[in-house]
Amino acid sequence: MKNYIAIHTFKSEELRTRYLETVSQMEPSDIIAAVTGPKAECQMNWMGADGTDNAVCFWKAEDPDAIIEQLGEMNNFFDTDCHEMMDEYSDFSTMR
Repeated sequence: MKNYIAIHTFKSEELRTRYLETVSQMEPSDIIAAVTGPKAECQMNWMGADGTDNAVCFWKAEDPDAIIEQLGEMNNFFDTDCHEMMDEYSDFSTMR
């Protein structure tokens, strides 16, 4: 699978709030199941601390369509822009 950074932009503040409420009521195992499939697996995600309308996720996926497909009904909350990343990366924490 390839590496992707996905930027999820919430369609409205109301939908962002509903998304956060929904996820906060889910069991961790249910969240993992929702973002894990045979063609795409979310590795990490970050939400802006300042109420930004974006979330950023690191995915391993066959292609961008596999990410959208895996998100399923979550696509109702946000639009997703996927960017393929090179396999090589710099881990600055190991260089300090």
